[in-house]
Amino acid sequence: MFNKSKLPILKKFYLYSLDNIYILNIILTPLSLIYIVINFFKKILQTKRRINTVPVIVIGNLTVGGTGKTSLVIWLCNYLNARSYNVAVISGGYKTTDPRKLEIVDDKSSPSEVGDEAILISKKTNCVVCKCKDRKKAYEYLAKNYSLDVIISDDGLTHYKLNRNLNIVIVKESKPFGNGLVLPAGPLREPPSAIKYYENIVFNKSKKSDLKGFYYDITKAISSVNSTEIDISDISGTTAHLVTAIANPDLLIKNLERLNIDLVTHIYPDHYLLNEEDFIFNDDYKVLMTEKDFVKCEKFKLKNTYYLPTKIIVDNDIKIMLNDKLLDLLKV
Repeated sequence: MFNKSKLPILKKFYLYSLDNIYILNIILTPLSLIYIVINFFKKILQTKRRINTVPVIVIGNLTVGGTGKTSLVIWLCNYLNARSYNVAVISGGYKTTDPRKLEIVDDKSSPSEVGDEAILISKKTNCVVCKCKDRKKAYEYLAKNYSLDVIISDDGLTHYKLNRNLNIVIVKESKPFGNGLVLPAGPLREPPSAIKYYENIVFNKSKKSDLKGFYYDITKAISSVNSTEIDISDISGTTAHLVTAIANPDLLIKNLERLNIDLVTHIYPDHYLLNEEDFIFNDDYKVLMTEKDFVKCEKFKLKNTYYLPTKIIVDNDIKIMLNDKLLDLLKV
């Protein structure tokens, strides 16, 4: 693999340090203690017992960055839709032009306005998707204006103003808590000990892992020009470019390398708005990207470029756990 990261040098080092402990992390530890105290009082002040008129499920993680939340949100939406439940999704609108503006995603929505995750959820499900940084405001709007059985919040574990009926916490299989430190010295929003307060833990794992959770199933790639599908085995044994702007591309890279694809990686900051020039190379290698990246690039109609559909396989143990929880919550 050849890595051509587009991240600034300092940011690359900082992100790398989140999985390790260096002098920088030790220097930042006092700020982490302040963060813990502020978050503690924020939780006390903002958490209020309210009865939700529509049940709320929050899918989140203890760390910053990608753990597969949006993929599990899409799966759960379709799982509930198949059982004739009306579902809506709240997306935080991170790095959009106006995160606090409440918007319902439609065919005319752009990634810069509502976010790539919100558009992807809308495309992959039949659910209403509402973008707004104020998740409580989004909940109130959805509950008032739509006939819903459940509202799912994509991320938002520490958005305490939003009362929730069920928390689902996703944990990475590899280095689940990074270096074990809280922001900014580490990647954690809460200390590692906070995991014991959450009952529903789901691992984003590899296919062969014995942990209970889900894994990504990469079986095909789809042309960005005409939607023609090719089997991923057609790319196996070749060199390909991977252009991506997701928070944690490491697991994706490992999965593709396991498929015997020699990657030239081009890593951009999370939610970066990819442009056409980012896909121009002086060779004839195939160019790969995630489906989340594709929603920002669909209009380019890039030749020899393919996206990898977002598909996860959820363990039966997790389905049984969710069925038990949803039975109480939704009478599934």
